[in-house]
Amino acid sequence: MPCLLILYLDSSEVSFPTVPGSPGAWDEDNESPQRGSSVDAPPRPCHTTPDSHFGTEHVLRIHVLEAQDLIAKDRFLGGLVKGKSDPYVKLKLAGRSFRSHVVREDLNPRWNEVFEVIVTSIPGQELDIEVFDKDLDKDDFLGKKQAGLFRCKVSLTTVLNSGFLDEWLTLEDVPSGRLHLRLERLTPRPTAAELEEVLQVNSLIQTQKSAELAAALLSVYMERAEDLPLRKGTKPPSPYATLTVGDTTHKTKTISQTSAPVWDESASFLIRKPYTESLELQVRGEGTGTLGLLSLPLSELLVADQLCLDHWFTLSSGQGQVLLRAQLGILVSQHSGVEAQSHSYSHSSSSLSEEPELSGGPPHITSSAPELRQRLTTHVDSPLEAPAGPLGQVKLTVWYYSEERKLVSIVHGCRALRQNGRDPPDPYVSLLLLPDKNRGTKRKTSQKKRTLNPEFNERFEWELPLDEALRRKLDVSVKSNSSFMSRERELLGKVHLDLAEIDLSQGVAQW
Repeated sequence: MPCLLILYLDSSEVSFPTVPGSPGAWDEDNESPQRGSSVDAPPRPCHTTPDSHFGTEHVLRIHVLEAQDLIAKDRFLGGLVKGKSDPYVKLKLAGRSFRSHVVREDLNPRWNEVFEVIVTSIPGQELDIEVFDKDLDKDDFLGKKQAGLFRCKVSLTTVLNSGFLDEWLTLEDVPSGRLHLRLERLTPRPTAAELEEVLQVNSLIQTQKSAELAAALLSVYMERAEDLPLRKGTKPPSPYATLTVGDTTHKTKTISQTSAPVWDESASFLIRKPYTESLELQVRGEGTGTLGLLSLPLSELLVADQLCLDHWFTLSSGQGQVLLRAQLGILVSQHSGVEAQSHSYSHSSSSLSEEPELSGGPPHITSSAPELRQRLTTHVDSPLEAPAGPLGQVKLTVWYYSEERKLVSIVHGCRALRQNGRDPPDPYVSLLLLPDKNRGTKRKTSQKKRTLNPEFNERFEWELPLDEALRRKLDVSVKSNSSFMSRERELLGKVHLDLAEIDLSQGVAQW
């Protein structure tokens, strides 16, 4: 049965126009007419309200190590002569694709490449792996005989649950062949306490064939904007936003004709240099150009509580604001020696006495197999003409990488060098593998200007067998240009390292 409602208006809050000219009448020319009351607008939010899935991503670090006993695809003289393959690996996961370099004419190739991808915990995801032979005409699969059908898959759920997987995967439907992969889940931590150790360990496990490893994960939730600029005589803009870190950009959806768009979108970025990288935000109107800019240095997040900023940011145009949440998570590897390094800071080197990995690669320091290469630190010796006392310190990492049969050294930096003249030196570090003194064994860092505490973090390699490396001495010299016009070099100090007296598989981390 219909219900009749009678609603009474409050006369004290609402005024109706009366006869024109009478008191209280609504005159169109009156600058301050009496208006009816309106419903209060919702209060402006002070913080974002992302859903529960925001900031829950992980980073999967994929080590493509090597393969063994691959089949030979290349044949000559009509198949009478059996050749070799030129293998490479293709990976697919979470909408991303990666490809290793090609190893020429090798049925037991070693790639030693590292790839990283941002992943979620959505069930059912798999890492898709393919092994190909590089061919001038058409690349052949080295898996199933029927080209295009081979798919070696690894369940992402298995890796996320265990945190670490190191396996040899057997190629299907072929007489021989297997692939060695190492997979690790990195979970972001909202603290910068271990960032320095992460950066140092990343430099140790970095390979020449891989991109620089991520030290952090940046998650950004772009909620809304308000008070975007309007052009006179035109309709409101149709805004969208772009979020950029380095060479990675995320574009939001476009909201039609409004100066207060609500996007409710999130994006994540791998961060390799948290101290120097920044989030670049641009709000643009479809067809109308830039409406406002924002540059947020990630160094501001490093000093924020929980490495997170969540509030309104004013755009550089002077008009308009955006409400966003930016949070950083440090990627601490449980299998790359960070915890062992942190522990060794307050203990002697004898606390790291576990057996190294037999393969000669990154040594295992704890039961969970973290990797740690030797980091040697020594005071630079004084030249004869210098005053007595230490001239500073140089920080080195030296280890033998048996998988590639290389001696590897990383020059991290120097500290508290001696200033001999009026101006600070322009230091660099020179490495020479004795007894040879030719150019083939000489390595040199870049030069830093006017500093007593230069940072280099540069990696150098020498190809030679381990037994030969143990017969060598590493000459480390810290030098500076004497003057802009002179080719003379000023020796700031030097040190000799006898590699036979060094355990090239493990050590401690300290200056």
